[in-house]
Amino acid sequence: SGYRSLTATRGGTMAKRVMIATMKANPGQRDELLAQFGDMFAVANAEAGTEIYTLVAGDDADTVYMIEQYADQAAMDSHMGSESLAALYPKIGPFMADGGAVMGSVHQELG
Repeated sequence: SGYRSLTATRGGTMAKRVMIATMKANPGQRDELLAQFGDMFAVANAEAGTEIYTLVAGDDADTVYMIEQYADQAAMDSHMGSESLAALYPKIGPFMADGGAVMGSVHQELG
């Protein structure tokens, strides 16, 4: 059928985890905000369990979205607790007016 329901755990493994962040740049500073994430892609690419790591320039001139998907909660926790991510926060702070994130478990996906 081209999609999978992932609500239940499989073999004792927790469901895939997703984080979607919305960041509002200071007026006119979206490009500067986006530029701060460059080094994080090599880090995320090397992390076991990081499946999706996508930075989106929103249609609103000052909005940025980050979409992340992890194989399970342990992979998400590893990324969220990394030194690299901790080092990113003071770099993006000066360019951000506001931000927030939502997290959840994958219920269904293509595949």
